[in-house]
Amino acid sequence: MLEYTPIAQFAIGIDHRIKAWNKAFEVLTGVSAKEIIGTDHQWKIFYSRKRPVLADLVVEQDYEKFLEIYSTKNPAQSSIVPNAWEATDYFKNINGKSRYINFLAAPVFDHEGNITGAVTTLQDITLRKIQKDPKKRESKQLPQQYSLFGSSMGKCFKFCNIVGKSQKMQEVYDIIKRAAASADSVVIHGESGVGKELVARAIHGISQRKNAPFLSVNCDAISESFPETEFFGYVKGAFTGACNDKKGVLSHVQGGTLFLHEVGDLSLSMQVKLLRVIDGGGYSPIGSNEVLYSDFRIVAASSQNLWEEVQKGRLRRDFFYRLYVIPVEIPPLRERKEDIALLADYFFSQMKSPLHFDALPEKDIRVLYNYQWPGNVRELQNVIRRYIAFNNLDFIAPPDLIPPSIPPEPFSEVIAVSNSAEDLPLTDAVGRFEKKLILSALDLSGWHRKKAAKKLGICRKTLYRKMMVHGIDLAQNEKE
Repeated sequence: MLEYTPIAQFAIGIDHRIKAWNKAFEVLTGVSAKEIIGTDHQWKIFYSRKRPVLADLVVEQDYEKFLEIYSTKNPAQSSIVPNAWEATDYFKNINGKSRYINFLAAPVFDHEGNITGAVTTLQDITLRKIQKDPKKRESKQLPQQYSLFGSSMGKCFKFCNIVGKSQKMQEVYDIIKRAAASADSVVIHGESGVGKELVARAIHGISQRKNAPFLSVNCDAISESFPETEFFGYVKGAFTGACNDKKGVLSHVQGGTLFLHEVGDLSLSMQVKLLRVIDGGGYSPIGSNEVLYSDFRIVAASSQNLWEEVQKGRLRRDFFYRLYVIPVEIPPLRERKEDIALLADYFFSQMKSPLHFDALPEKDIRVLYNYQWPGNVRELQNVIRRYIAFNNLDFIAPPDLIPPSIPPEPFSEVIAVSNSAEDLPLTDAVGRFEKKLILSALDLSGWHRKKAAKKLGICRKTLYRKMMVHGIDLAQNEKE
């Protein structure tokens, strides 16, 4: 599936209605999949004058009309994909910008050989056109700044400082939005290094409490002797060394969000006292009889299974049920490896490095994809830091955790589809289409990746990464 490919794609059915519309197409056109799927697309997005989109002509098998419309724009039947048609055109206004677009449309057949729709791939070749034609570089016909996919995709997959494009992360984003709209307590589950505090801050940052404090407490670092002082504060003279009044966290978090990191490490006695506060009973600073009240929301996080902690007697059952209203599960990095490239580029950018993922040596890309990332995103960040410093991959994990360099399993990327069950075969075909496109280009190029990449209009590193995504044997017919 091609939801997250940087090349825009859409699919239509035999009824000429949109069945699939990927993220890159949303970036290109400014039109969301929700707005367009299930509609008749002939109009609006590309043309000021009414004429069929290339996919319509492919469905109708009207090659004569195709030649008539694109006679001055280098039309051709594709040399890469059988039965596919290809053309390049100039558009004055796509999402407010002028662009040159290369089209490649191919029919989709059912098991009996009948056309069921078409898949169209569009690639922004504006930069290539400008570089090849000095007159266009000097012309005011094209703006100096325009959005290419490579520079804009990162923003599409960044949600409140959380970076991720995988389907699993899209589901997390959806839960974050729902949690933010609620006033109930939240428990975030996930291994160490997945970004639990980032998720907590995102929930707070888009909630009605966003203008109030967000305070984080590491429960595993609280003093076992006087945990109450951290939460409730104390008054002068309450104990030896209490020279002045001190306000606790609950006083400072008024109206905001209290983030309890590793909540399972709270002592049982502290759980009882916090439970009383959560249930509206108030609290008193150590050494004071005054009862104070604080309006706050709890967002807790744990790398442990909290229900197992309840079973073991380490977590009170009533405390568990009071907190466990909205669960958020953050997947480990090894389960969303399609996010590695995006995360790496984000870290390169944050560290002001000129490097980017597709420019890394193929052997390093292979290792990054095959590694299981026990330290998750935090470990990836540290690996990137060391890579910038020493120009080589350095893993802290024991060697037996680093697998041999074998191609990873194909990633499962989900493309938006309409609700009709009969549309699913067409959307399944979208993923097969790109794989077939790559295999055809490789076959025509004698499995020379550089030549195949040139045929596809992408760089060799991008082709290599896509081969890994689709599970294409990297060692097969090796020519380089």
